[in-house]
Amino acid sequence: MTILRMLRHVAVATGLLTVGTAALAVALRPDKVTDSSVCDMGHNTNGYLGGKMLVPAVAAPKDQVDAFFRMASTFVAANCANGQVLILQGSADVAVDEPSLMRVANSACAVANVKRTESTASRGDYTYPTFELRCTIVKHLELRKQLAELEQADPMEALKGRLIRSMQDASGNTTSRGPGTTTEKDCGRLTLGALLQGGSCR
Repeated sequence: MTILRMLRHVAVATGLLTVGTAALAVALRPDKVTDSSVCDMGHNTNGYLGGKMLVPAVAAPKDQVDAFFRMASTFVAANCANGQVLILQGSADVAVDEPSLMRVANSACAVANVKRTESTASRGDYTYPTFELRCTIVKHLELRKQLAELEQADPMEALKGRLIRSMQDASGNTTSRGPGTTTEKDCGRLTLGALLQGGSCR
């Protein structure tokens, strides 16, 4: 092998190494500073994902949990790797956050390795409890298989259809009661996520 060919091989290898390292610097939010040791999905993981696909508060709780789990897990499966520390963050007073994010953590990491930290956050004058989950990803391949099995059993398009129908049904029920009316049951189901998306309960 000539010196020129050797130099070319070194250049290619160096380029591949650089690309690999860059690919491992993972953050859910664009332009967030991170490094290759973490798969950073904070802050307000479901709040950010909810901006990518609407998950109505009126949808069945199981469908809400499944939607957020599949969005977050798909991100982990596509962008993260074994050995990275997975960081998830949610609101303790939003019913869907804990079950969906714990499911992501338990599916990607060893259950015993998942650590939860309590905290608070604020939005204007409103202060609310939050939690952060951290664990080391060790089940990346298993997570990908789980997502493939879920897609086969219940395609994402079918889940999206149920979410849309739940919103349409809720809209129809509101119309049938007349404009500007609601019920105590509806108010009880309104989540922080819905409020942040412009919902109201009077």
